[in-house]
Amino acid sequence: MTISEQPLFQDDLVTVTADQVVAGGASYPVAAITEMRIRGGTGIEEKIFLSLIAFFGLGIAVVGLLLQDRGELLLGLGLAAVTIWIVCQKCDLVLVTERGKQVLLRHRDVVYVRKLRNVIDEAIEACRPQTGS
Repeated sequence: MTISEQPLFQDDLVTVTADQVVAGGASYPVAAITEMRIRGGTGIEEKIFLSLIAFFGLGIAVVGLLLQDRGELLLGLGLAAVTIWIVCQKCDLVLVTERGKQVLLRHRDVVYVRKLRNVIDEAIEACRPQTGS
């Protein structure tokens, strides 16, 4: 196995070598990746904050239930449901190739996606021609 074939990152979903990114059974040359961006997802700080809002919404719902106030009950349940939905959203790493093709690598953990982006970015930097002084 040559150095360029040795994985810089490898798990069940993605393999990144110095030359290519392999995901979903397809291979994408690192040199052909022109842009990367992260779309969606929430970090741990946002998840904690949104979880507090969800608990607040559930508290409103309990008060509405105890007071038999249907509007307050629905407001609390709605607030909790929306915040839980936001927390559970997946995060996409969008790779754009020189031909304009967009590749989505989707995962629930934004930290994982950021780590993957950093590894691919390192591979891209390594394959760029070095300029001498």
